[in-house]
Amino acid sequence: MTSLIASLLGPRFWIPAYAALLVGLYAPGEFAWLKPFVPVALGAILFFTCLKIPLGSVVDGLRDRPLQTRTAWMAAVKLLLLPAIAWSVTRLIAPDWAAGVALVTLMPAGLSSVALADLHRGDRVLALFLIIVTSLLAPLTVPAGMALVHPGATPDLAKLAGQATYILALLAIPFTAAQVVRRLLPGVVERGMAWWGRGSILSLIVMILVSCLANRGAWAAWEPARMLVPLGLACLASATALACSLALRRILPLPAVTAFACAALYMNNGLSIAYATQFHPGDAHVMLPCVLMQVPMVAGVVLWGRWAKPHDGEDAPT
Repeated sequence: MTSLIASLLGPRFWIPAYAALLVGLYAPGEFAWLKPFVPVALGAILFFTCLKIPLGSVVDGLRDRPLQTRTAWMAAVKLLLLPAIAWSVTRLIAPDWAAGVALVTLMPAGLSSVALADLHRGDRVLALFLIIVTSLLAPLTVPAGMALVHPGATPDLAKLAGQATYILALLAIPFTAAQVVRRLLPGVVERGMAWWGRGSILSLIVMILVSCLANRGAWAAWEPARMLVPLGLACLASATALACSLALRRILPLPAVTAFACAALYMNNGLSIAYATQFHPGDAHVMLPCVLMQVPMVAGVVLWGRWAKPHDGEDAPT
């Protein structure tokens, strides 16, 4: 039983993730009361992941100039180039959905991407720094990006600052709590190290379920076939990130590209759901791409693990 749980919260995490998505989309009942638990579930993901992130790793990375350079341009691609491409393409073929696709692609790297990079033998330190840098920039880039692409009145400076503060709190509180626990209970944290990543993935599954149940009133009257449009657009955005990662595979070592691929494919869509719930409640055209992005996110990471193999003569990372 333990090995089954470890598998479902590890390499086969996609099975419970997709099951939670289906239940959340179609289970009968009214669950709007679950909305306050969306940021709680997101915080749990961040908390468990941050238990595996010692501050010493961050300090060591700050002394590594090549790592900083690689992180900087990869973060720019993740936060600026890929969202711009996704929004531009969506704007051409389905303009009503463009803001929602932009929102989810503007998200920083998901903290679960470190665990996923570990699964595929990627550069864990680079994955960590991509999370840190993109998360630090997100309170600026997300509100500014949405102000540019979302129809309607442009929010004033106070509203933009409020949105930035909300995102910063969602990211900073779990990280701080995890570091406090690491400081006060180092033995407990070390003994449970093998399970913190699984706790993050379990929290991710719960967040998928809760976010779908809590927000589906916005699309409850829709026919299932109507979901195919936002799902297809989410898949197109993920395909762009996957193609970019495969292109980088030609010029960078596999562990580094795997770290980027996990960050680009597995963005923090939980943050996008929490943001949409807070600032665009009831707007299905903004919410659904954030929710349905879970489908290609999971598939993209699984495909990357299958496709991204070492070149001839190149050793796999150890």
